[in-house]
Amino acid sequence: MKKVLPLVYIFLLNFAFGQKKDDLTEISSFGKNPGNLKMFIHCNDSKGLKNKPLVVVLHGCSENAQSIAELSGWNKLADLNDFVVLYPQQKASNNVDLCFNWFKEDDINKNHGECESIFEMITYSVKHYSIDTASIYITGLSAGGAMSVVMMVTYPDLFRSGAIFAGGAYKIATNVLEATKTMLGKTSINKEALIKNVRKQNPGFKGSYPSMIIYQGKNDLVVNYKNAAILIEQWTGINNCDTIADKIESSYLGINDITRREYVDQKGNTIIIFYDINNLGHKLMIKPGENKNEGGQIGIYGTDKGYHSTFQTAKDFGIIK
Repeated sequence: MKKVLPLVYIFLLNFAFGQKKDDLTEISSFGKNPGNLKMFIHCNDSKGLKNKPLVVVLHGCSENAQSIAELSGWNKLADLNDFVVLYPQQKASNNVDLCFNWFKEDDINKNHGECESIFEMITYSVKHYSIDTASIYITGLSAGGAMSVVMMVTYPDLFRSGAIFAGGAYKIATNVLEATKTMLGKTSINKEALIKNVRKQNPGFKGSYPSMIIYQGKNDLVVNYKNAAILIEQWTGINNCDTIADKIESSYLGINDITRREYVDQKGNTIIIFYDINNLGHKLMIKPGENKNEGGQIGIYGTDKGYHSTFQTAKDFGIIK
């Protein structure tokens, strides 16, 4: 009985503070959770380093924390470069397709619903994993990309930068019907309204909004290419920057299908990096392999184009050593 009690104690501690699943740890209690989400985290504590960057990764529809971790290869980069990865996860009780509710008013207004739950996860991570609060980043695919935009709008002083893969502008849709039209490229909204939607979330905010990286496939049949242009309009507008790219690189890194565009403000700061991609569809570009600039997994949402977009995103974030 004396040997059993310690095991029971360990089990209860794991249940209360974190359950391990492969290389992800579930944090079952992280604070307020009005959005009813799950929290998973990946942290290699072997070096005991302090002031580590944090990358928040939001999965797409029909995915979860584990699948986006395997698809993207973020954990490998985190271990090589000493940063922490946070994976919020949707529940079927919130959305049967496991999409983050990027179009529901109750979930996308500051200090409400799913965006508040994600904020609470970040707050927990900062407290328990010695995070450098000046180096917090967010990224997501599809619905996760759109929800990443939500977080950058509602908590602009929290993030240094964000990477949006096939996402959309903030409050371009506020119900299911509008969301469907938006994804099909059959919606429009004027630039003033786009900017007003952002400003309403933080009246009087005088700081700088985070820089943004956008990846969009021209032949994406799930999220129409027009969404990238609308997002660029919104983000250049809120950052007082024009919509004409200041630098264009065709065949980026020798890959014919990728064009890289940079949008710079009057102070010389890069506001947006836009990767405009041919022949991609609705997928991440990954490059399976063992080298430091390789990783990810081919599948429904992953294609090998000889380019590891996760590595490039981490490089653009400035967290690759």
